Amino acid sequence: MADGAAGLIKRVGGLAPAARDGGRALHRPLLLLWAIGQAVQGRSEHRWSTVRDVLVPLLTAYAGAPARAQSVVYPFWALRNNHLWEVAEVEGLRLTSGGRRPTLTTLNEADPLAGLPKNDFDLLSRDTELAARITGSVILRFFDPLPAGLLDAVGLTELLVGRVDTSLRPRVGEPFTNRDTIADAHGGNRVLGITPLADGILTAYSDDQGPYADKRIDGTDWIAYTGDGLSGDQQMRGGNKSMQRYRTEQRALRYWHKPHRGQWTFQTWAVIVDCHRRWGRGEDGQMRREYAWVLAPVASPLHQDWPQPILDALREDDGRVHDHTQDTPLDETEGAEVLSGRERYRRLSAAAGRTASRRSARSHRTEVERYFRSPAARQAVILRSGGTCENPRCLGHPEELTDAGAPILEVDHVNDLGNGGGDIPETMIALCPNCHALKTRGRSRRELQAALLNVARERHRVFIEDML
Repeated sequence: MADGAAGLIKRVGGLAPAARDGGRALHRPLLLLWAIGQAVQGRSEHRWSTVRDVLVPLLTAYAGAPARAQSVVYPFWALRNNHLWEVAEVEGLRLTSGGRRPTLTTLNEADPLAGLPKNDFDLLSRDTELAARITGSVILRFFDPLPAGLLDAVGLTELLVGRVDTSLRPRVGEPFTNRDTIADAHGGNRVLGITPLADGILTAYSDDQGPYADKRIDGTDWIAYTGDGLSGDQQMRGGNKSMQRYRTEQRALRYWHKPHRGQWTFQTWAVIVDCHRRWGRGEDGQMRREYAWVLAPVASPLHQDWPQPILDALREDDGRVHDHTQDTPLDETEGAEVLSGRERYRRLSAAAGRTASRRSARSHRTEVERYFRSPAARQAVILRSGGTCENPRCLGHPEELTDAGAPILEVDHVNDLGNGGGDIPETMIALCPNCHALKTRGRSRRELQAALLNVARERHRVFIEDML
């Protein structure tokens, strides 16, 4: 990509309308779309009176602005600050008393010429692919769902017919060797896990070798994505604040993934359908509170292409952060270093019981609830297992470890949550992947489930009663 094109994409990506009551002020993006439409038709300069007469109905229809000429003064002047618009002979224009912009009267009298900077106009008028790419990013960020008639109104229907999303770069599935090559090609930060590319569209990176435990949620293709912040309690700022904004505005972001010893790949577009606050371990090895954003993959970033289950999930999202950290006594709590394993188990079991008693009836997001079930219950079961599969008849690899030295165990409800299973240690069990598969899909799974329930209850009883 030429430097001129890269610079233009970055300047457009930096366009950030101010938040106002009822939403964002879309005056500047709308003027920019109209100017791009003029550029692809070879029209470079425009009198104030032309811009005024064209933009008044556009701002009224697509930005909710009052139907008066004064509404055009702000974008006509302010888009200059983004280095995407130029006004001729500005020295002679009389400004308002605050000096922020010209008065409507002086603009009407002087009727100055204005338009895109010459280099930008030359790029857009010659390169329709670049024009489509930039236009697509502006529409996705500010005008999705796409309002009826907008493309016709700004003269961009022919340019973007059938390719609003396909005009965007990079493409889904595109691989890159490392973060530097992504930034070289498409801009953006080379380090942060949640950051926009040069076009301003948010990107979330997930590295299997990184410090975060980003995982697919069992039974779904949704992703539990750990928020921004390496050590200490994560805060609602930086990348997390951007994620919450995308969640509120129901906008799609780019999800990138790097498998172990693999390359970075733009894996999918995704929308945020939920957020949880959970316990996790920071890069410094200490326990901390972290955000887990629930990402639902979508084939296209445009609302109109999203399947009904995704639209339903977005409609049902209450916008809250569901906190699972309020009542979980972790090993790192005060005095934990002198507690025996059984005492920690008792405390974890008690906390799991309190969490289970507060939990409502079966959720419409049962699998997400399952994934974020009580951390205390899971910790208690792992502690009770001693790192070994709890199935007495295990024929797999009951003591196998991961590269990080952790046991390869899956904590499972003997009776599934959806079938009334409790989220408490006495009805949960630690199984190796082989026994988990037998318990879930094996021909004799009913008999095995009954046996495992007895094992879980007996092991729980022994742990609790031995302390009394």
